[in-house]
Amino acid sequence: MQINGLVLGKYRIEKLINNGSFASVFLAKEELTNRIVAIKALPKSVYPSGRFRYLLAELSAMTLNWGHQNIVSIHTVEPGEDEYVAYIVMEYVDGSTLHEQMSADSLSPGRAVNIALDICRGLTAVHAQNIIHRDIKPQNILLTSDDTAKLTDFGVACILEATNDIAATVTGTRKYMAPEQYDGEYDYRVDLYSLGLVLFEMVTGRFPFWGRTHDEIKMKKLGAEVEFDDEVPDELHVFLQKVLHRNVDSRHQTAAEMYQDLDTIRSSWYAKTVREVLAESPDQDRSNAKLSKTRKELRLSADLARRIELEVQYHQRTEEERHRQHRLEQESSAYYDRAEGYIRQKDLIRALRELQEAHSLYVRENGLSIQAERIFQSVTEWASNTKIPSKADEIARLIEQLPPNEVEDLVTRFTHQHIPISAVESSNGVDSVVTDMEEIESGPQPTTFTDSSLTEPHHAESILRSLHENTKYPHERNAAQICRAAESYTRQRNKRAKSEYKKLAESYSRSAADFIAASDWELAADCYARARLANVAAKRPGSARTMANRAGECYAKLAEGMSRRQLWAQAATQCVLSADHYKHGESEELADENWSNASVYYLNAAEDARTNGDIEHVDVYCQKIFAVADNFKRPSKAVAAARRLMGEINRCSTDPTQVTFQNSERSPSSSAIVHGDSLQTEQWQARR
Repeated sequence: MQINGLVLGKYRIEKLINNGSFASVFLAKEELTNRIVAIKALPKSVYPSGRFRYLLAELSAMTLNWGHQNIVSIHTVEPGEDEYVAYIVMEYVDGSTLHEQMSADSLSPGRAVNIALDICRGLTAVHAQNIIHRDIKPQNILLTSDDTAKLTDFGVACILEATNDIAATVTGTRKYMAPEQYDGEYDYRVDLYSLGLVLFEMVTGRFPFWGRTHDEIKMKKLGAEVEFDDEVPDELHVFLQKVLHRNVDSRHQTAAEMYQDLDTIRSSWYAKTVREVLAESPDQDRSNAKLSKTRKELRLSADLARRIELEVQYHQRTEEERHRQHRLEQESSAYYDRAEGYIRQKDLIRALRELQEAHSLYVRENGLSIQAERIFQSVTEWASNTKIPSKADEIARLIEQLPPNEVEDLVTRFTHQHIPISAVESSNGVDSVVTDMEEIESGPQPTTFTDSSLTEPHHAESILRSLHENTKYPHERNAAQICRAAESYTRQRNKRAKSEYKKLAESYSRSAADFIAASDWELAADCYARARLANVAAKRPGSARTMANRAGECYAKLAEGMSRRQLWAQAATQCVLSADHYKHGESEELADENWSNASVYYLNAAEDARTNGDIEHVDVYCQKIFAVADNFKRPSKAVAAARRLMGEINRCSTDPTQVTFQNSERSPSSSAIVHGDSLQTEQWQARR
């Protein structure tokens, strides 16, 4: 075709862009529309009947993915003239090929990852249409003026039949082939391997497998480990080891999976820059400039960058608060230890001074130091001038000196303040499934409430008020402000109260998502439980059920982790909380599953207590199983096992000839540990 010549009467040829083995590409202008296009001219000599299928493959591939931002679009196909069989009129890309960019200058890791992300997006669309490109290489990746990567040249692409997902031909550039591609038996994953080779070249400036012949390169791909330069970032090192693995099943399985890993790497790099900026310079302008430069290089959206910045800041504040609390705990613990030592020495004055120092650690920042100092000084002076009776006979002599009416008043007060233990046990006995008898790990106490709080907004408001009286974590402080605003509107009978409670629910839901990202299931469960209460107060029953189900899921995760560590009682407690929330979320099957798991874990706890000869806790855990069983819709094997265990305990307690639990063989009737919905028999010696 002639430069400045007119093709088909409507395309003005401006210049030759590329002259390849199979086609020539020209820059042209469509006369009627002034649109700039690229025309791929296909010579008749190159495309006889045997090669015409490659032309059809390219046309089909590009047509199926027309308009995709990372695939060069085809506008139309025109009949050829003279020596050309056809003209493919395509989108003109106002840049250069990746090959030209790599030849001219090295690429930064951030830019290389962004180009790979663009191609992953294109391959995701291509593979969804049952197309394998089969020739991913730098020459077939075009870069626009804004550095967007576009995939082109589907001339050797294979469009898979609906009933066949294996390509049975060997085509493509041998240097960039996957190992299995040489043998002609492969699938979509060869494109991912080829992209991995291109990414390696972009990052290191060299090809990972060197050889004098294609066969040598093939053997290197099949056998040799990839050697990395020291400047390759650790995250990319791990990624490239996976994407270039000799075994296809050990690599990424889809373009979407590959994209997700690369996107995670990109986000981690920005998070690292944010941490450096926070640690380095208090100069806000300088910090913003550095972050802006990194955002531009990594091509991050403003929303994503802001979310990463907030996550980093949140984790740093949480870590700082954790360190601060740990330091305070250590320092105060030392004061308390010394105070206990002085108490054993009966040195009350020094003990009070140590307690004063411990107390001062927590009051200095709250502006209460002066008041605290005055109170402790008064107590110390009083203690130094007062002899405190230490024996019963001394107390009795002091009482004898009192007037009769004061003695009578003292007896009345003592009677009312000292409730018998049996009364306490009856009010907090085995009917309560969740008690404080287990040694729960430190952390937030679970947010629990009665059934009425699910449907009664005023009950939910009351509970939320009590929950926010004291705040421990950063996310609770903002929530407490919202809660106070909602309470104020409620007292004024203002309709804005509902919107404030809705805002509170959304705040806790966002915090829960952050904690889930950090795998902190305990705080996530607490946040979802509070979000449920806030939705109840906002009269949003549907959202309340959703939050209840999410809380149930988090408590179940906690239970799963505790069960793996064989913390049976704690795991059971979390299962009960999970079941309770699933019940409120109207997820009956999940609630039943967690009730069942709770009975299983309580039985395991009872068995452990039996092993240790702790009869009291065996009885407690068995009673918990019976209490949990009230929620079952079908008989539980755990209940039967608990009854057998209680029977053995009763027989041992009434028959003095029985051997003690610590040294006896477990009888077959009680040696079953319940797992799931089945019983497995284990020998007593193995358990020990």
